Amino acid sequence: MAAKIRVLVTLWIIIAQSVGLAQSIIQLNGRITTPDQKPVEGVGVSLVRAADSSLVKVDLTEADGSFRFTNLKTGSYFLTASALGFEPYRSVILELTATEPVRTLASIQLRSSALQLKEVVVKTQKDFVEFKLDRTVVNVDALLSNAGTNVLEVLQKAPGVTVDQNGIISLKGQSGVLVLIDNRPTYLSAADLAAYLKSLPSGSVEQIELMTNPPARYDAAGNAGVINIKTKKSKIAGFNGSISADVGKSIYWRHNETITLNYRKNHFNFFLNGGFNHYDGWRKLTIERRYFGETNQLNTIFSQTSYFYPRNRTPTLKAGVDFYSSPKTTLGLVYTGSFTLNREQRPVSSALLNLMGQPDSLIEAANSQRRRFHQNGINLNFTHQYDSTGRSLTIDLDYVQYRISTQQTFQNTFLEANQVVKNRENLRADLPSDIAIYSVRSDYNHPLEGKASLSGGVKSSYVSTDNAANYFIQTVSAERPDWDKTNRFRYTENINAAYLNYIKERGRFSLQTGLRLENTRTQGHQLGNAAKPDSSFKRNYTNLFPTLYLSYQLDSSQNRLTFSYGRRIGRPFYQDLNPFVFLLDKFTYFAGNPFLHPEFGNRFELTFNHNKRFNLSLLYNITTGMHNEIIEQQAAVFISRTGNIGRLRYGGISVNTTLKAGNWWTCNLYAEIMKNQFEGLPGNAGTRTGSVYGYLGPNSQFLFKNGWSAELSGFYTTRSQSGQFDKASLFVVNTGVQKKVLNNKGTVRLTTRDLFWSLRPRGTILNIPNATARYHNVFDTRALTASFTYSFSKGASGKQKRTTNGAGSEQERVKN
Repeated sequence: MAAKIRVLVTLWIIIAQSVGLAQSIIQLNGRITTPDQKPVEGVGVSLVRAADSSLVKVDLTEADGSFRFTNLKTGSYFLTASALGFEPYRSVILELTATEPVRTLASIQLRSSALQLKEVVVKTQKDFVEFKLDRTVVNVDALLSNAGTNVLEVLQKAPGVTVDQNGIISLKGQSGVLVLIDNRPTYLSAADLAAYLKSLPSGSVEQIELMTNPPARYDAAGNAGVINIKTKKSKIAGFNGSISADVGKSIYWRHNETITLNYRKNHFNFFLNGGFNHYDGWRKLTIERRYFGETNQLNTIFSQTSYFYPRNRTPTLKAGVDFYSSPKTTLGLVYTGSFTLNREQRPVSSALLNLMGQPDSLIEAANSQRRRFHQNGINLNFTHQYDSTGRSLTIDLDYVQYRISTQQTFQNTFLEANQVVKNRENLRADLPSDIAIYSVRSDYNHPLEGKASLSGGVKSSYVSTDNAANYFIQTVSAERPDWDKTNRFRYTENINAAYLNYIKERGRFSLQTGLRLENTRTQGHQLGNAAKPDSSFKRNYTNLFPTLYLSYQLDSSQNRLTFSYGRRIGRPFYQDLNPFVFLLDKFTYFAGNPFLHPEFGNRFELTFNHNKRFNLSLLYNITTGMHNEIIEQQAAVFISRTGNIGRLRYGGISVNTTLKAGNWWTCNLYAEIMKNQFEGLPGNAGTRTGSVYGYLGPNSQFLFKNGWSAELSGFYTTRSQSGQFDKASLFVVNTGVQKKVLNNKGTVRLTTRDLFWSLRPRGTILNIPNATARYHNVFDTRALTASFTYSFSKGASGKQKRTTNGAGSEQERVKN
């Protein structure tokens, strides 16, 4: 595999270089110095056509003062050069002819300007939301109350984004979102991603990009789209950073500390982001199941109450160095690591009731879990900007390793209705898991004449997973393997991809179209044991993923109409392919599905934008082979697994607008009305289920005098159906107040989340043969939090030339 990656990278670099070299007709070289022959770096040099003074190309001088223009045609040109602190320069007419394919000019000397500019301070307030051709951009600093929060809280305020109680992120009502940080995947499951984002300070984030139809340069994974979290890159020479801490109280205390450091000098930039999250949680889950006979008569009622007491300790670290070998070339090394220690107690009380609702038998369970989650990742990146027109080459190499160790105990006591003990049953589980991900990616961008550009890229990734499930039945005298549940599963996956993307602007029209090809090779091996034979499978499939964006400016008042289309794929989480059975309690299992296939979606969207402040969208999405949680019944046991349920049709209308009253009140309002329809549900393949539901999410910001500000936000969603789940309506109200201190370098903030303790998901489970089920969750979502953030800086403005790209989507499919 390593040899394939080296060959792929080498060929891609040769192709990217030869795109420019093969077209080079005439090359013009030069050098800019001061009168005493010292080179001047970072001077903007422009090549202008003499006939009509039209701009041909622009370049920046290197550290030695040199510049170069390639791929020039014969003709008459002149040069201009400008830099702060120097007088402008204009050359005589230069005649370029085919008889001199490489021309080198004499050194150009710039004279110092006698005019000394005073410091200019420009203050402007960005809009909270900006709408672009292929994405919606959220400016984090535009909300004053974001200071002192974490990245997950910021993400929940983004229009159309929701995060449920399990940490699953949805975009415009659909789950299966690919979350990137600086165009790189997080390689985390939903729960671990939520914990990681909680440990990151909002002050480290500059923008959040929301893409329901991502361009071809992004991996086709993520059927609901892509969310890219862009962190801030320091432009300050010297030492700067920030520290923050918060403490909160819900049922139990929690706290979070973060530090961000950056040091930039000469050609080097060092950065470090560290955090520690301490969280003690609480959850109550009640379940009622009713079992019926063949003639639909009620036989038994099962009632269960479970409590969850998770205790999580999560330190995180991101550190790296950038080396600016020239203003156009950057080399980078980044390390990302995290460690989660989880201890959880899960007491469960279950009862089998007769038709009169009286208990026939009882089960008391004392279940517990201890889990360690290690992540270590290394990224090597290279960026070269050939010239200021945008021609560039980037390369990213990634290696990520996960080691997950889980130990569980299940102690069940069976009692008569009168509390007399009948029997005891103890089970122990040892569940280790290792995941290794290798990825190489390169992207090349080439500008064309007439406001157009062509870009392309290649990517290859290799994933190897090794999962074991070792179960043991414990008795008073000994411990023996439970061969019915014990298993081992190994899985490998190789994805090779290539894409082309074309952008063109002409008059009022803007066009972007792309095509991505991905080939996937998978192999799974379920090892046998003393009671079960082994089995294996192989799959190989190739798919094309087109994208299209067509925009038309209706008039000069910034009214714009945009149509977009994209095809996406949703590959299974690695652990969902694992055929193991994981126990929640004696009557509730989670199981994998080695027969799970990818889901494919086609998304259409028509958007009207007025003055960049009002956005109205009509969307329609059809997904085949959709992944969804499926509930099966085996005797009295409910088994939850991910399955392909057939087809989802999803469509509706969304509105995003910004309202203002003077300088003291700003409200960003997002609302949607959607209809979904599911076909091919388990238990009744011919049944169609679905619903029409609405969502409303206002976020109001209040700006007062003397550094005071406040926020009132929340959301309301109506009853809805998703696969087998019929979910009740929900609403949440959040409040916050903050004060700037220490010459605006510090922020003190007090917030309340879920003020009315209303976030209590409940509903029913549909299409279970001979059974019905209802569930009700209560979480520790109501919390009072106080936070403090302080930013410091010691340095002067410096240049920032860093541009890096992501490595792929593989990490998003790591699930616990």
